[in-house]
Amino acid sequence: MDPDAFAALVAFLGFGGFCLIGLRMLLNFKVKRLQAHGGGVPTRELEDGLAELRDQVYLLRGELSELQERVDFTERVLARGRDGTKLADGN
Repeated sequence: MDPDAFAALVAFLGFGGFCLIGLRMLLNFKVKRLQAHGGGVPTRELEDGLAELRDQVYLLRGELSELQERVDFTERVLARGRDGTKLADGN
């Protein structure tokens, strides 16, 4: 094996191990913090958060639907322009 490739492999594995150790420490900290606060998020707060997320998803779906309609309209207008047909005047 090429010495440079071996050194790169060792460095990569060392960095990966360092990241895993850091992640494990962070998760342990989070678990201890949750245990200190009674085991987790209160149910009411969780329900309120989920309701807010549902509302946001509903609004985003509406906006996405509007954008899809606008894209469809724009595609039709551009297709007419390519076909050589003229659009009717607004007068």
